[in-house]
Amino acid sequence: MKNLIYQVWAGDMRPGCKYSKRLFEQYAESIGADYRLDLDPNIASKLVEGNDGMYFEWLNPIIDDSFLEYDNVCVVDLDIFPVKDLNNSIFNENIKDFGICTEPFQGKYRASTNVPGNINIKNDERWASEIKKLYGSTMPRDVDGYLKVYNAGVVVFTQKGMKLAREKFVPFQEYLDNMKKTGLSRFYTVDQNYFHAMMVTHSDYTEMQNGWNSYVHYVRGPLAITDPIHDSRDAFTKFVHIQLSNADYFDEDKIFNIVNSPRSKWNL
Repeated sequence: MKNLIYQVWAGDMRPGCKYSKRLFEQYAESIGADYRLDLDPNIASKLVEGNDGMYFEWLNPIIDDSFLEYDNVCVVDLDIFPVKDLNNSIFNENIKDFGICTEPFQGKYRASTNVPGNINIKNDERWASEIKKLYGSTMPRDVDGYLKVYNAGVVVFTQKGMKLAREKFVPFQEYLDNMKKTGLSRFYTVDQNYFHAMMVTHSDYTEMQNGWNSYVHYVRGPLAITDPIHDSRDAFTKFVHIQLSNADYFDEDKIFNIVNSPRSKWNL
């Protein structure tokens, strides 16, 4: 099996991004995978009008045929970091067309407050209703009845999935145009929700164990009274997604501690 770890960035690399790159280069070598970083590739961007194209660049495996030499491509954001001494290969996971992690906290969180970007439960439901009308698919829900949120920070594309997306996913611009007509905020019109909608509508996908994308972010609204930081790391954590403000500019020691240490050592 030939596997690839893929990262992509537009603009100048920030300190945290450079650290992520170095760690994932090392991780790829340790598990026998290739590593590829694209800087300003302008692949997906060419298919999108205006300034939103860069957000779709992580979806290059479904449009650029150079990725088809691989059996599996794991796309990883540059604000994600593997835990120390990780020897588990993400390519050992049993993935169907695509592998992705959920964000279990988001349903409750979006029901409690308006997340920056006008992201909330009301708009989630409006988005799901529009997807149903446009594509005929019902967006999945969690055990509490909230719409599931799939985080695009770590996505595994199998070769089968890459080919399927070329055949069945609607063009990026078509989705953008349809979503802009709804009046929903930009968050709902771009890459992550595009992939969510297309993946659910057209593919047989795998929900990976959430330790492959354990996210850390500040909490707003009433839930912040209990804890101002949501830390989803646990005994199964392998990759940590640091979504804290300005984290791209944190030094390596601070990032290392957030990834590997108890919160008492974070010095935030």
